[in-house]
Amino acid sequence: MNENIRKDEIVMDLDLMLYSDARIKVNLGKVKAGVKEFELRGTLRVVMKPLVPKVPFAGAVTVCFLDSPYINFSLTDMGNILGLPGLQQTLNTVLRNVVNQLVVLPNRLPVQLVPDIDIQRLKYPLPQGVLHINIISGRNLKAGDKNMIGHRTSDPYCVIRVGARTFTTSVVKETLEPVWNQHFESIVDICHGQSVTFEVYDKDQGNKDDYLGCTSIPVESVVSEGEIDTWSSLEGVKTGSLHIQLTWFRLSNHEVDFVQSMEQALQYRKASGRSMSSGFLYVVIEQANNLPPVKQLQEPSPFCNIHLGRDYQTNEVKEKTQNPVWNSVHHFLVSDPNVDILQLIIRDSRTETKLGSCNISLQTLLTQKNMSVTQPFTLQDTGRETSTIYMHLQLLALLPGQRQNPSGHDNTNIKRSLSLNKNFTDNTIPTEKPAESPTGNPEMVVRNRFPDDNDIISSTESLSTTNFDNQSVQPIRQVMTSNSIQQISNSSLGRIRLTIQFHCLSNYLEVTVHECQHLSGVDKDGLSDPYVKLYLMDLHDNVVSDSKKTKTVKDNLDPKYEENFQFPIEADHLPLTILRLDIKNHVGRFTRSGKTHFIGTLSINLIDSVDGKADTKWYDLASPIFRP
Repeated sequence: MNENIRKDEIVMDLDLMLYSDARIKVNLGKVKAGVKEFELRGTLRVVMKPLVPKVPFAGAVTVCFLDSPYINFSLTDMGNILGLPGLQQTLNTVLRNVVNQLVVLPNRLPVQLVPDIDIQRLKYPLPQGVLHINIISGRNLKAGDKNMIGHRTSDPYCVIRVGARTFTTSVVKETLEPVWNQHFESIVDICHGQSVTFEVYDKDQGNKDDYLGCTSIPVESVVSEGEIDTWSSLEGVKTGSLHIQLTWFRLSNHEVDFVQSMEQALQYRKASGRSMSSGFLYVVIEQANNLPPVKQLQEPSPFCNIHLGRDYQTNEVKEKTQNPVWNSVHHFLVSDPNVDILQLIIRDSRTETKLGSCNISLQTLLTQKNMSVTQPFTLQDTGRETSTIYMHLQLLALLPGQRQNPSGHDNTNIKRSLSLNKNFTDNTIPTEKPAESPTGNPEMVVRNRFPDDNDIISSTESLSTTNFDNQSVQPIRQVMTSNSIQQISNSSLGRIRLTIQFHCLSNYLEVTVHECQHLSGVDKDGLSDPYVKLYLMDLHDNVVSDSKKTKTVKDNLDPKYEENFQFPIEADHLPLTILRLDIKNHVGRFTRSGKTHFIGTLSINLIDSVDGKADTKWYDLASPIFRP
């Protein structure tokens, strides 16, 4: 089971293979066209979340393809005219783009099963990080053309895909050893199961571009290594390889980390002459209030344009209302928060009349707690002083990822086999079997990134505000009663630093586990492998939430976590709820004892969190008398 999967969700990856012999015919007057022999193949992710104690047992179901699926079909009757060279490729590209925009990551298709579920937050959750892609060069590529003097050559370019996001390099004329040295940045929504795919084509004017091979690298391999620098052999052809450099950047919500992220962006700009993002902006446009009417006092049909630098996004139109509710989610990469400005313009969809605007300097977020703010902003250019737009903004720093695998990791398994993946690419791929590379395994150089600070923000936690009846929630496990815990502080057991904040508008409790100090060593070598387990309890010691836990820090009595967790809870339940933390020593599954040792425990009454203020402090750990 993947560690990123929470206990309040069920995640399934389905290998979908559809071969349909159905015939679809369309008549437009006397013109007939049709489609037959339709094929669809890809990996479909199904997420049931959040789990509820009643039928249908899931609040919503979300489906998406992890990568762009393979689609193929045959045209009949007058549709055959689109099978001409060039037109067929254009049709395939248009169809692929439509599918990508609907149901390929980062786009998801949510189906709500119970009321009071925030569908937009399920459809566009906080991403897990940003992937920097540097496609450097190629060598020994397949020759697709003959030049004027009879030498075989190609005009190669590379198409890079991360889910529905697509990047294309420039075309290098007449060479089998192209040097691109081009850099791209892609927001990654899901690490586990997603891959970066590189497809190489020979550019042909007037004809379809010849396929020169493809290769793929799993994103989770880059996450575990921090940085990968490799020559990767192309699949589907007899010769060719690509020099690829991939770097993983994680997200941090601490303003001090922006000093490091902006410094690394500046150094990259000086070294390469190219810009690099230093941060990520998460925007939720919830609603606007008291918008002005359009001509003749008609109700407007507003939509919002959002600009940040060169990036431009828009949300859906809300018909005939002066108080539109969008709840739309938007992602932006930030170059420099000290100078970047988020611009919003609300317009009427029918007349293009400007209904209001708002400019927000990202520099103001640097001074906010966790670089996050949820509040109404006054709209300008409306003719009304009471026109507002309500938004949630969160700024996150990009920090280099650290290696997660132990030393001695076998790097030869980093590149995933493409025996099935090659069938999911464009149908211009030839059917010949890929030949084994004469050089064996591709050359692999792994560069590890070890940042000084291990601040990690959990991007898989739900922002759902689903309400649960405490009496209907079954305890996950039987916990010890309050009388079984020695409540006297014992500094010899160590201490833990936490930040606790209740978000009144979104109805969830946010707990940040920063670090522990002076923990007890329970292993034979005098050290420990500590992790922290968190859950909510009522005053009768019944568990009323799913449990969450941090990563395990090996051989350390002063572990640093900087992990963020969220618990959906109503404000009126806080005085009756206790936050429980157990610090435990990780024990391998196949050890002799098989017993997890408690290092310490902590119980915090949440009555003081009702005011919504963030409280950061050190807590001394207590010692439980009974250790289940």
